[in-house]
Amino acid sequence: MKYLVFFLSTLFVSQLSANETPLNIYMWEDTLSPRVKQDWEKKTNIPLNLSHFDNDDERSLLMMKSIQLPFDLIILDNVSAQLFGKKGIFEDLSHLKNLKHNQEKWNSACGKYAVPYFWGTVGIAYQNSKVAPPKTWSEFVNPPKELYGKIGMIEDSIESFLPVLYSLNLSPITAKQNDLQKAYSKMLEFNDKTLTYEYILSYIRSQEKAENMLIALAYSGDQYSLNRFYGKNKWSFTIPEGQLFIWLDCLALNTGAQNKQEAYRFLDYLMDPSVAAKNAIDIKAATPNATAIKLLPEWYLNDASLFPSEERVRNAQIDSLLSSENISLRTKIINKILKRHEAKH
Repeated sequence: MKYLVFFLSTLFVSQLSANETPLNIYMWEDTLSPRVKQDWEKKTNIPLNLSHFDNDDERSLLMMKSIQLPFDLIILDNVSAQLFGKKGIFEDLSHLKNLKHNQEKWNSACGKYAVPYFWGTVGIAYQNSKVAPPKTWSEFVNPPKELYGKIGMIEDSIESFLPVLYSLNLSPITAKQNDLQKAYSKMLEFNDKTLTYEYILSYIRSQEKAENMLIALAYSGDQYSLNRFYGKNKWSFTIPEGQLFIWLDCLALNTGAQNKQEAYRFLDYLMDPSVAAKNAIDIKAATPNATAIKLLPEWYLNDASLFPSEERVRNAQIDSLLSSENISLRTKIINKILKRHEAKH
């Protein structure tokens, strides 16, 4: 795995005394407020050592291959949190006092082995001075010629299929072989117009010709990370018409963690309403913390990219468990798509 060496080489901070053992956290990039991190470290004298993954499948693969995970806390999607929790990999967190501040639907979705962190939608990020935002998923997968070779995608068992399946009026989690065969044919066409399957935040920060990407499949809040990186508001985010697809990030505590009590303490710290509000404002992602929402400014609450209408959220598809057969077929299709893409690039 391409990031494994980097992860293992950055896990432990040098020159730490015995009473400064860090909490090692495995998470998406740019999803913890620097202010929240600094406040915690100043208050407790316990460093937070952050390692980052690029997509859900990459993280899950590392977890399945590792007998002993080198992380104390791990961010997972709600489905993985429950699956790995039932295998005894994570601690039961149902006793944490600050869980009471979260909306119950998010607590339930993460289950007793994880706590909700942020939620959002899958949509499209685009350079607002160069691209007119697509209104539908069909417009995204059937782009104008000037966008050929300038489109970013995501390598994931659900998200890789989502734009095409929605454009065909099919569910992004469909298990029907006929549906996936239809999607495969359309994905091959779209594949020829795609620049990369590397997650947009990773691509922009690692590629010399990052400006070549004008539009990409993304997660709500990614536009703010991109704009922080560039120092200006050049990226925007849109959610195409139709059913929303909701992602939910949950934080879990590894049963093999060396610093469990401090990890419990950190999780409760993150769910403290004032901390959750600060984290949400800085990261600009939707918080599941109902008490924190009361502390947030109007500009945040009125941001439609973070908080779509209640009706759309009510009728949304939340990230769900796929059968092993469904995953296997999707994996085969993605591998074929990627091999073809690599051969042309």
